[in-house]
Amino acid sequence: MTSKASIKGTVPKFDEQILKQRQAARHIVYDQTDECTALVRGEIPVQFLTNVIDHHAKGYTLSMKYPPSFGSGSYWCRMEKPDTIKIGERQALDAQVKLEYIAWLESEHDRYKKMLTEQLLLAAQTKEKMKEEAKRVKLLSEIEKEVLETFGDLGITE
Repeated sequence: MTSKASIKGTVPKFDEQILKQRQAARHIVYDQTDECTALVRGEIPVQFLTNVIDHHAKGYTLSMKYPPSFGSGSYWCRMEKPDTIKIGERQALDAQVKLEYIAWLESEHDRYKKMLTEQLLLAAQTKEKMKEEAKRVKLLSEIEKEVLETFGDLGITE
């Protein structure tokens, strides 16, 4: 009898290459979404332009990915963050991705431990059932032998 719980493969181990791939993928998401930009707003045109100029003085540049909005009472645009800020945010993202990768590895390790525990438990239960069945068969054999000795042959001749 085969047990239903069986472990396939091995527990994943920390791999620097996989971590770098995950971090690179996260950088792509960062660069291709509005995470790498700042939202600059103003309720009136002068306030909006002043905010744009202030951000530009800090190194921000207008983003061509997102068109500005000049709706009445709601002026805004997205500005690309300066490289110094982007580098710091990417480093923070790298640390976050590493923590998530380690948490995933730990969860996989725990999952494999649970599967092995279940597999070993099922194997022990199967072995115990086989021992019990062997005892039962042996007992039945002894009882049958005793019954035959007690009653013997009918002694009918042909």
